[in-house]
Amino acid sequence: MIFRLGMAVAVAATTLAGLSAGTAAAAPACADFHWIGAAGSGQRDGAALAANGGMGDVVYRSYRQLATELAAGGQTMTAEAVQYPAAPVPLGGGLGGWMDFMDSVEDGTDAAAEQLEAFAERCPQTKVVLAGYSQGAMVIHRNLHDLADTGHVVAALLVADGDRLPTDTTINMGSTAVVPGMGKGVAQEHSFLASTDTSPLPPQIGARTVSVCDVGDPVCDYDAEAEEIPAAAIAIHTAYAPATSGAHAWGTPLYNLVMNSAHTPL
Repeated sequence: MIFRLGMAVAVAATTLAGLSAGTAAAAPACADFHWIGAAGSGQRDGAALAANGGMGDVVYRSYRQLATELAAGGQTMTAEAVQYPAAPVPLGGGLGGWMDFMDSVEDGTDAAAEQLEAFAERCPQTKVVLAGYSQGAMVIHRNLHDLADTGHVVAALLVADGDRLPTDTTINMGSTAVVPGMGKGVAQEHSFLASTDTSPLPPQIGARTVSVCDVGDPVCDYDAEAEEIPAAAIAIHTAYAPATSGAHAWGTPLYNLVMNSAHTPL
């Protein structure tokens, strides 16, 4: 649920500039915080590119929730989407389809790194939040290994992360958080083909990262013995949305991470 405070309209006017068609504003003012969001698979195809700021509904709604909360306390926040293909999952595409998919992940990983670097040069005093859903979470996760010592990234949000490790150093949420050993991502199960890092995130960045995964999600809680993905599993994967309570209330720890950094100089 997105909080509907009285200043929501003002927030939208000042922070959503340049998000249409998934592009950042040409010369945005430097705010207190900046959000870089990576869409999930297929969420930047056709008309979807112009929706939700080009970052997909889960990431966009999470951004709006945090931006509105920050605005209530007098803090400002701008945003941009990671500019990458977000290729659809090739459910019946064979090896070639999966190679195209992994190329998309690689493109997104590079794009997120380049956009973060460019923003840090433009607004060196602005603190950054990184967020991604599904394939987008993999894009963000793969950058976090290199960001442990940077002061710019004060928080990260990974929802249904295909690179997820059950015992990572992250702040874990979702139903897998209460079931020991659950929540191994599909890319970790096929780490060689997926070219993913199988080591936990450095504790410095893991402590600033919220990772959300539900039991039965075929992306972040992969079942290696399953011969096909049932409709019920797909339903789990597509049911994430920021809430105000419960296992999907990731807005609270994310807000706390951001606010805890507010008085810490870069």
